[in-house]
Amino acid sequence: MAPTISFKKKSNKKQHALPSSSSIQSLPRDLLLDMLISVTSQSFVDLYSMKLCCRDFLQVEEENYVLQKVSLNQFPLIQWFPNKKELSFLARCKESGNIESLFREGFLKYFSYPNGDIGGLERLKTSAQKGHKEAIYIYGMIMLCSKDYESRKEGLKHMRSLRMSKCIMITRKKVQYLASSLWKNNGLLARNQTPLCDSKDTCKGWRVKKGKWLLFDDEDDDIESCEACRWDHELEFFYKLFNV
Repeated sequence: MAPTISFKKKSNKKQHALPSSSSIQSLPRDLLLDMLISVTSQSFVDLYSMKLCCRDFLQVEEENYVLQKVSLNQFPLIQWFPNKKELSFLARCKESGNIESLFREGFLKYFSYPNGDIGGLERLKTSAQKGHKEAIYIYGMIMLCSKDYESRKEGLKHMRSLRMSKCIMITRKKVQYLASSLWKNNGLLARNQTPLCDSKDTCKGWRVKKGKWLLFDDEDDDIESCEACRWDHELEFFYKLFNV
């Protein structure tokens, strides 16, 4: 009798090799730190996943510099239903000097209802100086609301930096989303009746060109037109956003 030959059925599934922990262990600690910061500055969820996949990442995560940079976008502005783990993590981020944590603290303090807390303004200023875009927008606009010339000049400096980076509109939308969680009109903000453009009746700049000021994205923002009119328009939006 001829011997029977058995054939194993080929699987169409690709065989994925598990990542070698030794290859990660061979990397310098500074490189591991850079990798962790690069990923987790965009998403806290990715920080959790990286900690699970490798003990080396878990050890590096303990460093304050990682917590300074980690994104808090997945956490709501106001912790309505906090748990111990979340509160512990957020506390560690705050202690480490996390820029987003500093911004949120300043934002909530300054716009706290009903009276507001002027102490929040310094935190907004610090986070703006560290490059936090929403902080730059809010602090810059608060300064533009001022009746003091030097304060308005400082506000212009912050808003120009966002405009030149072409991110005014996307930053405005993020601020609008955060503001939806707040009670409005806390008394600290006041409408400045003096416009930045001192030639409203004769100005042939942005006000006339844009008509009803319909802005859809930052590409629609013409930096060659009247700058003062541009910020007067932004102030109107800011006043309405916070019921001023």
